[in-house]
Amino acid sequence: MKYTSHKEKGSFLIELLVAFAIISIAMTVIVDAFVSSQHSYYTTSEKADLVSVLTFLLEDMTREARVSDNFRCDSPPCVNASNFSMTHIEDLNDAGPGEDIRYYKSGTSIYKTDGSSLPMTPTSITVTNFNVDVMGTPPIDPVRARITIGAYSNERPDQELNLQTSFTVRDY
Repeated sequence: MKYTSHKEKGSFLIELLVAFAIISIAMTVIVDAFVSSQHSYYTTSEKADLVSVLTFLLEDMTREARVSDNFRCDSPPCVNASNFSMTHIEDLNDAGPGEDIRYYKSGTSIYKTDGSSLPMTPTSITVTNFNVDVMGTPPIDPVRARITIGAYSNERPDQELNLQTSFTVRDY
């Protein structure tokens, strides 16, 4: 039989407790890093979705404007207006000449009216700002417009995003 002194009794238990404490600290750091990366991923993903929706909306408006004329707002002049309308030029669309297109903010969404009123932003997004500035008087000065949209995802209201585009009307 091996003789053990009183000093060695219980040392295995202390070693086990120290190892458990070290492993617990390491797991806490690893779990914290994982949770932080998941949070960062979801935040970036939501922002990318928001950018995608607003970019599509601005591209749609610009596309419509490039084949239109007769730009107007409900209350001229079109400076910081929350709506604007335009009329398609003849033979550039399927609906025929003179089709009116209107974009406007109502509540927390932006709508497009071209025979029917369609929401252009999903309900998961809150639009806080929709400003349109239309400048220029044809034929001397070409019509130019600047559109600004501010919005945030309803899941992250503290992260508002503002996008802006501008265009000059083409001569046909």
